[in-house]
Amino acid sequence: MADPEVTAVSGGIVYEDTGGAAPLVYFDIVGAYGTMSGMIELELATRILIPRPDGSTEVKFISCGRLRCSPNAAINLRSGIDSALKLQEPLQPEPPVTAREMN
Repeated sequence: MADPEVTAVSGGIVYEDTGGAAPLVYFDIVGAYGTMSGMIELELATRILIPRPDGSTEVKFISCGRLRCSPNAAINLRSGIDSALKLQEPLQPEPPVTAREMN
């Protein structure tokens, strides 16, 4: 495992990369959500395929993770997701510059 990398992020918060120590959670849907005692609750689910004896395939969603956080942490999570989604947007091509605009 590599040495942890420490970087400063916005707001003066120091982020320490723990390498492979943090679990990777892959999910396909938010199966359920709610609140309890002021905390945000999200149930994450992933799709699985189950082969059937008749040759067909059954599709199911199973729980793969649970997120519990404060409303402030949820806002930070949403901000991070929004920022990552913006990175997926195609770049808008710049219109060509004409000779008249160059002078």
